[in-house]
Amino acid sequence: MESKGIDNNNSLLDIVEIEVATLNYKRDYEILVNAMHKVEAMVHAYDSFTIGEPDQVMGWYFFTLYVNKSLMVRLVNLLGNDFLRIRGKSLEHKFINWLTVKLKQVGCDMKLTLKADLMSSKYGLF
Repeated sequence: MESKGIDNNNSLLDIVEIEVATLNYKRDYEILVNAMHKVEAMVHAYDSFTIGEPDQVMGWYFFTLYVNKSLMVRLVNLLGNDFLRIRGKSLEHKFINWLTVKLKQVGCDMKLTLKADLMSSKYGLF
């Protein structure tokens, strides 16, 4: 598990939970951590994400990526209109789509889903 944590000064409303599914946890975990560190460096943010413990089900590994919403806001400020053109109905969806593209560019094929979408969907897990 990633040792860094989200700054405790932020409320739970400022944390976005992203459900991650992958077949190759060890490799994809390292790629995800490196990608998130690069995002932090781009926007000069620190301790803005953490990763939960994985669960394995039928060969798939599921875990949660917790991201501070301020990281996403800083990314929007940095990328401007390029970020706003990304497909997605909200800031969180745009971030997930942007991160998915970045991860695929380095050979990582994990599935990212906003946890709130899973919990509210009639086709979700609950």
